[in-house]
Amino acid sequence: MNWNYNFLANATAVTHITIVFLVLIGILVSIRYKRFRPWESLILVAVVILWSVYGNCPLTIVEENFRILAGNPTYITSVGFLPFYAHKLLNISLNSSTVVRSTYFTGGIFTLASVEWLSPYINMELFKLRKLLGFKQKTNHKKGVNKRLA
Repeated sequence: MNWNYNFLANATAVTHITIVFLVLIGILVSIRYKRFRPWESLILVAVVILWSVYGNCPLTIVEENFRILAGNPTYITSVGFLPFYAHKLLNISLNSSTVVRSTYFTGGIFTLASVEWLSPYINMELFKLRKLLGFKQKTNHKKGVNKRLA
């Protein structure tokens, strides 16, 4: 039965890192395409709320519970998912509070960018970031008018 719990813990970890990568890809997509910002904002706000309610990501708690049931606790809930695996797999030291703060900050920025009356201010900075990253402006040759990629 221990093998099943280890498998479930590993499957939870793989699911968790997949979700983290999808959120990061979503951030890049929403920088490029403005219409995805409300969705990305909703996801990041949901993460912030879950962290605030549970004190940790629920997937981290589930993974740790499976590891405890398997008989090999990792105490991942005391460190956090990203700091634990960054150190374990890449030997990179991350502070848990840095990960939480950067997630809260990013969630706040995308929430503000999604609010229409703040869009001229926030979106202009994102437009500058897109230009810095090398995304070009789309030119409408028929009308001779430049259009920003939305």
